[in-house]
Amino acid sequence: MDIKTILLSIFFAGTAIFVPAQEKRIFTLDECKKMAVRYNTDVQIGRTEVEVARQTKKEVFTKYFPKVSAGASSYKADDDLVKVTIPPLPSLGIETPMEFGMLEDGNLVTVSALQPIFAGGQIVNSGKLAKTAFEASCYQLDMTTDKVILDTENYYWKIVSLKEAEKTIDVLDSLLNTLHKDVSLAVETGITTQNDLLTVQLKQNELYSTRLQIENGIKLSCMALCQHIGLPLDSAECIDVPEFMADISNPDKYHVDHQNALLSLPGYQLLNKNVEAHKLKRKIAIGEQLPKVGVGVSYAYEDLMNQDRNHVVMMATVSVPISDWWGGNHKIKRSRLEEQKAVFQRKDGAEKLQLKMQQSWNQLTESYKQILLAESAVKESKENLRMQTDNYKVGTVSLSDLLDAQGIYRQSRNRYTDACIDYQIKLTEYLQDTGRSDIR
Repeated sequence: MDIKTILLSIFFAGTAIFVPAQEKRIFTLDECKKMAVRYNTDVQIGRTEVEVARQTKKEVFTKYFPKVSAGASSYKADDDLVKVTIPPLPSLGIETPMEFGMLEDGNLVTVSALQPIFAGGQIVNSGKLAKTAFEASCYQLDMTTDKVILDTENYYWKIVSLKEAEKTIDVLDSLLNTLHKDVSLAVETGITTQNDLLTVQLKQNELYSTRLQIENGIKLSCMALCQHIGLPLDSAECIDVPEFMADISNPDKYHVDHQNALLSLPGYQLLNKNVEAHKLKRKIAIGEQLPKVGVGVSYAYEDLMNQDRNHVVMMATVSVPISDWWGGNHKIKRSRLEEQKAVFQRKDGAEKLQLKMQQSWNQLTESYKQILLAESAVKESKENLRMQTDNYKVGTVSLSDLLDAQGIYRQSRNRYTDACIDYQIKLTEYLQDTGRSDIR
């Protein structure tokens, strides 16, 4: 954990005690992305899966080395395990039967090593399969990271959108407060009726209700962002975002050739790895039907009849799976079909990825055009509101016309903000869909 992360953790751990409730820390979008990539649960699970695949690859590598085993045993019986009776042999001076016993106690130690020489390519192909699985897990982690980054943007821009809507509410609230004073004065002087004043108050109540909804939305969105980037949920009160600055450029500068971009996509590489894996599984299935050859050596030490003895045995093994050939033949055919299925999936997946790139590009250009339209609408609605306000003051338009103009202005501002935010998200989607993720 670096110094920045430690300081950040201390900051949030001590917020409730040392930081006033109104003091907040501003997080930029890049900071949120980096924290999500480091601390998000899905990314951490992805990293764990990569490490699991790495250990599996190392485990398979050990199959290249001899298999060594050792054992030892010792026993002590209550009587001799083997007894022999010698009949009388007068010629040898044995006049009466004699009994001899042995193996009352003993010790045995064995050590053996078996080196596979040929296993039908199973060990080699299993190693390649483990390597392919490891590489596939890395590509899967890249895809998970891209998704987490995109989700981070959605959470972040949601907060920005709500705060911009809150600013619009502030502008309209100020206009309604001024209007309320003017209408109140007009009612007192008999210029207008009480109905106009009640209409203004109703609009103020509606605006207050909308403000409550926005404030609650901001709190919930901040909590969601905290959970996503690895901060405690109670840190949501201390999170803030910078002022919204619309930095929109023509999307043509981001366009690339989709056919060439396909080759660098993690999703396409994952499809390739799927084909490789099934090809290796087919080779392993074939190898299971081939003879297996191994050589080894065994050493034994025994002390069974009160006499130490050492033995060294050289051995060679050959195993031929005769009875498994019938079922194995069907297994090989099945693996070939699964390999063919993976090839079909790669072709279908590649086409879908290209369609996704084109769809992302269409949505990006469409979003850019929506910004231009929304920007023009804001200018027109702002000018319309100014004219309606001036005309209301001189009595040439009604109160309802002025309130309608305020509502149109509010909608146009919110649409412009949402259009800009939608463009930022669509741009990230297009960059990811064409293999140009900014953070991994």
